Amino acid sequence: MTAKTEDNVLDQDSQQEQETVTTPGTSISTSSEAEMETATETETETEVGGAAATNELSEIFFVDNNRRKHSIKIQVKLCPEGVYLRRETDEDDHINEQLIRIDDIIGSRFGPRLRKRARGGLNSCKNPNVQTEEAAPEPDSDNSAYLYIYAYLKKEKPLRRVQTLRILRFRSSHDYAVNLHTAELWHRTIRQHKRGNNTGSSSSSHIGDSSKQLLILLNPKSGSGKGRELFQKQVAPLLTEAEAQYDLQITTHPQYAKEFVRTRKDLLERYSGIVVASGDGLFYEVLNGLMERMDWRRACRELPLGIIPCGSGNGLAKSVAHHCNEPYEPKPILHATLTCIAGKSTPMDVVRVEIASRDKHYVMYSFLSVGWGLIADIDIESERLRSIGAQRFTLWAIRRLITLRTYKGKVYYQLPSKITKVEQAKEAKETTKRAANFTPTNPNADASEFRDLPEEEEGEEADEHFSDAISLDRSVYRQHADSWHSAMSRRTAYYSLGGPSLRSNRSRLSLNQRIEAANAEFAELVPSGTIPALNMPLESKDGWICEDGDFVMVHAAYTTHLSSDVFFAPESRLSDGLIYLVIIRSGVSRHQLLNFMLSLNTGTHLPIGDDPFIKVVACRAFRIEPQSSDGILVVDGERVDYGPIQAEVMPGLIKVMTTNGQ
Repeated sequence: MTAKTEDNVLDQDSQQEQETVTTPGTSISTSSEAEMETATETETETEVGGAAATNELSEIFFVDNNRRKHSIKIQVKLCPEGVYLRRETDEDDHINEQLIRIDDIIGSRFGPRLRKRARGGLNSCKNPNVQTEEAAPEPDSDNSAYLYIYAYLKKEKPLRRVQTLRILRFRSSHDYAVNLHTAELWHRTIRQHKRGNNTGSSSSSHIGDSSKQLLILLNPKSGSGKGRELFQKQVAPLLTEAEAQYDLQITTHPQYAKEFVRTRKDLLERYSGIVVASGDGLFYEVLNGLMERMDWRRACRELPLGIIPCGSGNGLAKSVAHHCNEPYEPKPILHATLTCIAGKSTPMDVVRVEIASRDKHYVMYSFLSVGWGLIADIDIESERLRSIGAQRFTLWAIRRLITLRTYKGKVYYQLPSKITKVEQAKEAKETTKRAANFTPTNPNADASEFRDLPEEEEGEEADEHFSDAISLDRSVYRQHADSWHSAMSRRTAYYSLGGPSLRSNRSRLSLNQRIEAANAEFAELVPSGTIPALNMPLESKDGWICEDGDFVMVHAAYTTHLSSDVFFAPESRLSDGLIYLVIIRSGVSRHQLLNFMLSLNTGTHLPIGDDPFIKVVACRAFRIEPQSSDGILVVDGERVDYGPIQAEVMPGLIKVMTTNGQ
């Protein structure tokens, strides 16, 4: 054995020898590195004899070394930092040490020894040819209880997660119940330390709350139609190891996920978080379903969102991995699942997108990008080649470069205030905090239950007053173009301050005062925009910059990656309050465009200095006014109606599941 002190890793793979754990009269063989799929660590089975503390447990273990004819002494200590193993050798008093960080431990289980059985169940810890485990009956003479500790150690160079299983064997007593109690104590202490570690972070844990479940929305058609199989083989076993309670919902048709989260009345009471097991398209549905809830503010605050990349478009999953400095390839589903069960979350920006096309005007919420021109054309038009896989993008990109298009229009953008990134992050955090502390103006109103105007009972004259109030409120609201709850919406755009309170003060409040009070509260209840409506001009005195002419592409991104292999906005952060707008003007050479496209996977596509044709702008809002009759607009990879479009960032509006909680 050799110790890697830099990573606090006890390397048991350097010697291909069988080691056994022992106390007098027993021995258990370990499995070698070759028996693990992702495993590069061996399974160590140890056994204990001794008393245990409550918060910090420590025991002496012995490993039988059959080759060297002697036992190896190992001290194992369980503390808030993790599981610490210290091994003393006879060679010059050399000491090998290993720390399995509590963050790297996803769960544990205790009970009788598990044995491998014929494959047929869900499995994540073993090679596909090595089978899952079930409780194995022990001989009557063996009263041992076992603790299985599941961990995925983080390694550098290359960045990866190492699957590790540590097995402790308890047999200090002749009574199995006593040994089982000791194993359970270690198990409960691990859970306690994990909860304490998550509580100490900037976000509360969505794992370990026995009263709530994770809501998992799975698209069975994702991953070339293998979404269900991918979930069963790669996701479910990790959830079992982490003891995560979950409710799996299989989507049956488009917009299923959106309608589920929008209409589910007990969503916040039943679930601790929402995990999307699909691509970016299903996450888009979930986000917009949440934003159409009456209690959207509370839902965004209390329900962290996670993504497991079972689909084709996986920009968000790669962006989250990049933010957490976590590995992605070669096992993106494994690594993303580990992120979702880490029990931590981080605020993330959402972009409010407003679209006008012919007689339509509507608002949606985006988390990834808005595109017009080259990349949008390639993304949508290559759908006809979906059967050939990811190569469709390359082939269609070549075609678009040969027959290069340009689009005439105007692009407006508003630069952020001249503050540092640290201040921007602080502002995003304060925004989230204000949302968490929000209470309605009326103390009698329920923050999670908003009511329409009560039916009037005081005569025809009062009915006319309320009719005027609703009409006037809608007209004012339409001027602000927040048509998510406009007069055209299926929901009433006017909300009362609460029936009894309004009625008791009706004789004292004039009509205009009631309208003003209702509009003030309504502005708090709906995620309204702060920039002028699409039909209103944008003034330079308000900080708007306009670029007019012919464009090859305008693409806005607010995550680092548009897909797993497109590193589009290297400077982006999850909650920096910025939109990264890339503008490519007409006149750019095909050679420069080719270099741009080829460099997207490394993030080196953007010019270092000033470039007459390609520029990137960090802004807080933008507007695109196409003047060409034909073209393609995409929001989060989905095609939308072609016409004027504008967007503004809403810093830190939602929370996404991460491993660092930062």
